[in-house]
Amino acid sequence: MNRIISFILLTAAMAFSIKAQSNTPQNYFLYLTPPESLETFYEKCNYMTEHFWDNCNLKSAFSSHERLRGAFADYISVAAHAQVDTVMTSINNLIKGVEKENPRNLLVLGNIARAVLQSDTCDIYSEQLYYPFAKAVADCKKIPEADRKAFIREARILGGTQEGMIAPDFEFTRLDGSKGKLSDLAGQRVILFFEDPEKDSSHLLQVRLSADYNLKQLIEKGYLTILNIYPGTPDAEWIAKASDLPSTWTVGSSKTVGDIFDLSTPPVIVYLTDTHKILSKTLDKDRLINMLQVLNQSVRQPRAKAE
Repeated sequence: MNRIISFILLTAAMAFSIKAQSNTPQNYFLYLTPPESLETFYEKCNYMTEHFWDNCNLKSAFSSHERLRGAFADYISVAAHAQVDTVMTSINNLIKGVEKENPRNLLVLGNIARAVLQSDTCDIYSEQLYYPFAKAVADCKKIPEADRKAFIREARILGGTQEGMIAPDFEFTRLDGSKGKLSDLAGQRVILFFEDPEKDSSHLLQVRLSADYNLKQLIEKGYLTILNIYPGTPDAEWIAKASDLPSTWTVGSSKTVGDIFDLSTPPVIVYLTDTHKILSKTLDKDRLINMLQVLNQSVRQPRAKAE
């Protein structure tokens, strides 16, 4: 299937000939073409995001969930390059439109949004974009509560851990059995590493970070702390493996942290400022390694004041 953003990124010609790609039989409905007066890629993505659903009949669109999901994926691909305020306004308008036509279709839309924005195979993972859809389903009393249960939980978790918010406090158990809390690290910048020992990606990232020069330097300078948490009840095998992690890390387990943070696609990396404000929840391995390098280059004195 033709995907608008794939065409844009592959050609990168800034001629932005979306019309040739968008008005094809494969698309579920007619996608609008940005006016020629819009010159930049950014402006065109804003326009496409704002007007993407203008030609979609929300009353009949849910007759084919598969094709609607394809259109939604196209929408998110463009929205990922648009201004945040424009995207959120567009999402809210879409939700209102669906709710007006048939509130029960919010459940379908919520499931589509989850697949496109939250699955471990999605191209664009975004809690920020998914949250409005989860909340809309969670709040819709015309959908049976049993069908809303997962969305209610997701909306509660995501609603309390958005970027810019102060991270909720939680308790953990260290390897020696002693108790600790995130709040014990008050005044320290923290990298929260939520692992899944059954996933190779967690172990490989732990190994990579254990050997990272910049992370070692930042910890030694007192610039940040890494808090490695296993979300569950540890067994002897995990304790043995965790004991091999650097002694400069804070390592522990927590049975409740999975009810506070979205850990559906581990490993999950959360970067907290010295006030424990959530600065980022979308750090993959490459971005994290690059961030550590940049931070280490910028730090001249221990506890330098910078986010």
